[in-house]
Amino acid sequence: MADLVLIEEEEIPRRVFNDRNNPLETMNDIQLLREYRFDRQSILRLTATLEHDIEHQTRQSYEVPALLQVLIALRFFACGTFQSVIADVFKVHKSTVCRTVHRVALDLCRQIDKYVKFPSKDEEDAIAERFFAVAGFPRICGVIDGTHVRIQAPHQYEDQFVNRKNFHSLNVQLICDPDCKITNVTAEWPGSTHDARVLSESNIYRSFENGSHRGLLLGDSGYPCRSWLMTPFRNPAGDAQERYNTALTKTRVIIERTIGQLKRRFHCLHGELRLEPARAGRVIIACVVLFNISKDLGVLMDDYTEPEGVVQPNHNVEDVTEGHAIRD
Repeated sequence: MADLVLIEEEEIPRRVFNDRNNPLETMNDIQLLREYRFDRQSILRLTATLEHDIEHQTRQSYEVPALLQVLIALRFFACGTFQSVIADVFKVHKSTVCRTVHRVALDLCRQIDKYVKFPSKDEEDAIAERFFAVAGFPRICGVIDGTHVRIQAPHQYEDQFVNRKNFHSLNVQLICDPDCKITNVTAEWPGSTHDARVLSESNIYRSFENGSHRGLLLGDSGYPCRSWLMTPFRNPAGDAQERYNTALTKTRVIIERTIGQLKRRFHCLHGELRLEPARAGRVIIACVVLFNISKDLGVLMDDYTEPEGVVQPNHNVEDVTEGHAIRD
């Protein structure tokens, strides 16, 4: 009986909550751009867009408010560091960072149709004029390329995610417009998948095959030449084909620049995403949505060195005769 009394009289340990850090209270716009890739007003506008879906319904257990959730996610996207490091910055638990990044990324993915839109038939003529002004290549409504985002070795089908450079990745397909704004993204294929396979299984491939677009895509020689997809001549014969390849290279470099800007703004895509493939794909799409939002809001970007356009070698891609006729 005495033991029971002692147990009842023991004090129940109380939960202790740390005072969380709010960077908006201590940083100026330059510091916020460097650490979070958005300035103060952009962060507040982004929070207003997302808070309805990410705000917790109750304040039990000292739940993280929407603004801090957005900041935690932006910090992860911007630097791609260990979640424990971000937890120390905001004075929250590592598991809170994990849940918060997942919640914000998922909500951004739901809004992809609002911010990542391929031009309609009515918009393609205006897009084609702006592409034509670059190097004189006609009828282009988008430039396409793939990029590899490094991920940790997954638990299942590990060998499928090893790419030709011998590291684990997702092969991400991107299409952009003349302003380096992304108009289409596919981020679900293992790194061993060829660019041509990613394209052939995508919705954008089916829409072009069905005649939903009047314009053309421009790609490197890793893609098959189609009636709606122009690729370089592997062995140009004569001045005309040389000029064609030069115009294609100068125009296609826009997608290289876009990929460079995307990975520079969100460094988590430049390093290694320590996530399972499904979650990594959602983070990639979330970064693409944020990238377009930053374009819409006019958020400044650090100086980016434009890559030299190079016609890449063909990797046993089967071309189509009709595509050759259109190209000629």
